[in-house]
Amino acid sequence: MNTTMDAGSEIRTSASGQAPVRRLTELRTTLLGGRGPGASDEEVADHTRDRSWLGAVPVSVERALVERQGEHLRAGEPIVNSRVLRRRRSRSLRTAVLGAVVALVVRAVAVRLVRPRRQQRP
Repeated sequence: MNTTMDAGSEIRTSASGQAPVRRLTELRTTLLGGRGPGASDEEVADHTRDRSWLGAVPVSVERALVERQGEHLRAGEPIVNSRVLRRRRSRSLRTAVLGAVVALVVRAVAVRLVRPRRQQRP
């Protein structure tokens, strides 16, 4: 029984089973050979400049978003996302509700203070 060490894993094969081991070694070499130093210019371009997707967004959409952000920056406008806008609206709504509650409380207190005085005069 022969023992072959490959990338830290131990593969035990018999003398008749060398063809699958050889094929596995070729596949690993092909897979790992194209990444990192020594990669072809075409493969580097495929993984950097010629990508059709950036994350979960097509390249054309990402370019349009970057262009729009650049326009906002040149115009001096802040770049905000929907979460920031929601938080702002939420604060505005809370402020409006708090203002309304304070106004109602002030009015209720004022009405209670003013009514007893009116009733005492006649």
